[in-house]
Amino acid sequence: MLGAIQPILIMGLIWMVESKSPTRITLLSAIAGVVGMAILLLSPQTVFEPIGIGAALLGAICMATGTWLARRWQLGMSVLALTGWQLLLGGLLLAPVAWLADDPLPALSMSQSLGYVYLSVVGAMLGYVLWFKGIARLSSVAVSSLGLLSPLTAVIVGWVVLSQAITGVAFVGLIMVLVSVLVVQWAASRPV
Repeated sequence: MLGAIQPILIMGLIWMVESKSPTRITLLSAIAGVVGMAILLLSPQTVFEPIGIGAALLGAICMATGTWLARRWQLGMSVLALTGWQLLLGGLLLAPVAWLADDPLPALSMSQSLGYVYLSVVGAMLGYVLWFKGIARLSSVAVSSLGLLSPLTAVIVGWVVLSQAITGVAFVGLIMVLVSVLVVQWAASRPV
């Protein structure tokens, strides 16, 4: 849920570093997205863990900064090469940590191996290629607002496929997030 603040963080970076203030409609829409996500996902049973909140905030800050920098620095390499290098370097950075902190993996069955290949190719490689193509073509704020669709999609799939209930209040949050993303996309596509 705290990842929903990424568009606001990017607007702050752009304002502080590039001296470009966000339009009122973009800022208000991004704030509405955060409020809508809170309405959609929070419940009276929600437990706030300080370490989890800190990790989520740090993750949102890192992702927002990375999205903004990827747009700002626009390296002269293909999106596929950039994606490959990012995944390789990220994997090399995490491998020693995983080796030291995790138990060894058990032998994987054929279906588990195929699932791992699917997640690696579709979930990681294709996802990152599309993400970086989006960063190259859209504003950083517009790209980061699309991240709000991930939990929204999970809620909708749970509702449609698993018959999970969406209460009236949660439905209002879902609509707020969807409208927020659409308005941010519309505002970002308008000429300045």
